[in-house]
Amino acid sequence: MQLKIYSLASINIDEVYHVPHIVKPGETLSSTQRQENAGGKGANASVAAARAGAKVHIVGKIGHDGLWVRDLLSSSGANTDLISVLDDTATGRAIIQVDTHGENSIVLFPGANYKVSKDDACRAFSQCSAGDWLLLTNETTGVADAIAQARACGMQILWNPAPMTADMVSSKQPVDMVDILVLNETELIALARQYDSIGMTEDADEKYTSIGRQVLDRLGIRAIIVTLGSDGSVGLVRRTRVNSHEVLVSSDSGSSSQSVASSAKSDDDIVVIRMGCAPVKKELIKDTTAAGDTWVGYFTAELVRLQNASPESVGSLASVTPTM
Repeated sequence: MQLKIYSLASINIDEVYHVPHIVKPGETLSSTQRQENAGGKGANASVAAARAGAKVHIVGKIGHDGLWVRDLLSSSGANTDLISVLDDTATGRAIIQVDTHGENSIVLFPGANYKVSKDDACRAFSQCSAGDWLLLTNETTGVADAIAQARACGMQILWNPAPMTADMVSSKQPVDMVDILVLNETELIALARQYDSIGMTEDADEKYTSIGRQVLDRLGIRAIIVTLGSDGSVGLVRRTRVNSHEVLVSSDSGSSSQSVASSAKSDDDIVVIRMGCAPVKKELIKDTTAAGDTWVGYFTAELVRLQNASPESVGSLASVTPTM
């Protein structure tokens, strides 16, 4: 049986206005150009995963104004049967100002994304199989219920909790049920600051590794991936034992498992993986909008591909290194 991805997805219509400068309080400003695009962090990641070849089932809600977005998601290869259309609520919107320097300002209207409920998760996961992946962001309601339901169904869970909220710890979100937490550097620091005991090092080379280790220990989860923009990414993966044999993070990307794990001390149960970015020239980069969402989608799809190829790796996270 081939593993699938169930994506509890935010689905937005992005209204992009190009302006001479970001509007000031009390100012009325004419835009020079307007675009309307499909968006939403969850939708972006879902499209990326589908285009990477994974079987993706999108769980979400839209209004009738978002039917064209659903069609676009479907044409990208994702299954949209679990997207509900509401009669009394509009599709989520993002109102985006972009100035001549590329700086932006964004106002979000959650719309139908905030109508996702526990019942939606139960209905969606009734079709799942043990080992399937749940992919979530932080732009919908129903996240905690979906995580609990997915864990009860034996699913693997990857959460990209963006946008990060200041009460993620105090509201007792079930982060300890998650297999992989994906954060960018800003989100990692914001999460770490919700714990009084986590130290913030100023060492640039070890900063995110040190903070990530401490967060991993506090949460008790199995892996944290920190995306660092043009500096690549850092993965912190807890060693696990399957049938009393230690499972190391392995790599088929040019280095042995020993060299990948060499940054972990012999008495440490956490393997640190550092991956650079592809050497793309800056002048070839056209737009970084949704780059993080795209990374998450392709990352999850590659996890699924490798686990489908080696079913014995399901649950061990041994595929994290080659996936990164």
